[in-house]
Amino acid sequence: MNLILRFLKPHWKLCLITVVLLIVDVAGALFIPTLVAEMLNDGTSGASFDAIVRTGIHMAAVSVLAGVCAILGGYASATLAAQVGKDMREAIYAKSLKLSVYDFRQFGTASITTRTISDITTIQFALTSTIQMVIPVPVICVLALALTFGLDAQMGVILLIVVAAVLLLAWRIMGSASPLFRKLQKLLDRMSTILLENITGVRVVRAFNKERSEEQRMRRSFTDYAQAAVQANTLFFALESLAMLVMNLCIVGILWLGGNRIGAGAMEIGDITALTEYAILILFYVIMAQMVIMLL
Repeated sequence: MNLILRFLKPHWKLCLITVVLLIVDVAGALFIPTLVAEMLNDGTSGASFDAIVRTGIHMAAVSVLAGVCAILGGYASATLAAQVGKDMREAIYAKSLKLSVYDFRQFGTASITTRTISDITTIQFALTSTIQMVIPVPVICVLALALTFGLDAQMGVILLIVVAAVLLLAWRIMGSASPLFRKLQKLLDRMSTILLENITGVRVVRAFNKERSEEQRMRRSFTDYAQAAVQANTLFFALESLAMLVMNLCIVGILWLGGNRIGAGAMEIGDITALTEYAILILFYVIMAQMVIMLL
């Protein structure tokens, strides 16, 4: 992480602009359900048509602002990731020129090639995903919970408990997934090394009649990588299914308890829509952030 921050430091202005744009986008995504709830409440309470039109104009303005910030934020994050990737590739290339013959053999040509091309591409993807999916999570959690407590304190406590439970579950899953992805990276390096050795040394393999043993060696590396990849993908599928279950249960709980609160006169009908959207946005960003962190 410190290494990535070192390469981000020269581009701190672009990084700050990107984060601000994405925060405005997230705030707009939360403010729109609030305006929708206000419009529904005005419509059911017999408010004037002019008040509903004003709320609709506010919704359109927020939507345009959030959409523009989302487009600019996506472009800025892609530009930032490209600049960081360019600097990292130049640094690796400059460092490889300074390696001794012994150090170069210790790393291996396949490993250096993988680090320069594949790994930096992965870092670029992780950087973009972190900016777009991980950084907004604290902002969206704080804003959504504040808006929920503003509508109804009891529903705010319920949503707070659900968010805390999801974050705890995400922490446990990430703890078990991190060693698996580190193992997957090592198996990828081993597979690349064996494949490069067989391609560059094909004449030597044929000369010593080692085709069968090299085929078995390569097949074994492919099999190990495939088994680890299946485990990782299974974890992703389990996470997605569990996330959808938690999200649906949360929505059912909000509708059920919110209906009782409306019957008691503590809430209005439009507030249910806002609460549902808050819960969906929080859980969506938490789940996406968890997947991004697992891949880091």
